[in-house]
Amino acid sequence: MAFDRNFPSKAMSEHEKFVVPHEIDEILDRLPPQVTLHVPDNILSRWFPPGPSNGVMQGRALSYAKSCACSFAYHGDVGEGVFSKAIPPEE
Repeated sequence: MAFDRNFPSKAMSEHEKFVVPHEIDEILDRLPPQVTLHVPDNILSRWFPPGPSNGVMQGRALSYAKSCACSFAYHGDVGEGVFSKAIPPEE
């Protein structure tokens, strides 16, 4: 089930929020292990302002990923963030 997640930013005024499109919630909910979602930093900057320069964006993206049971890694050298799910342990 996908939910629209509005995350208020402590660094922004109370009237400013950032929103990840609800389609991304659905994609991450259905993301199988070993499949990744790569998002360019110019898009990440829109979803999690102010951008990659001071580390705030990465922290916000990581919090969002955790809320979707995913992990997040930012790769500044290629200018993208990667959402993924861990491979479940074998029983």
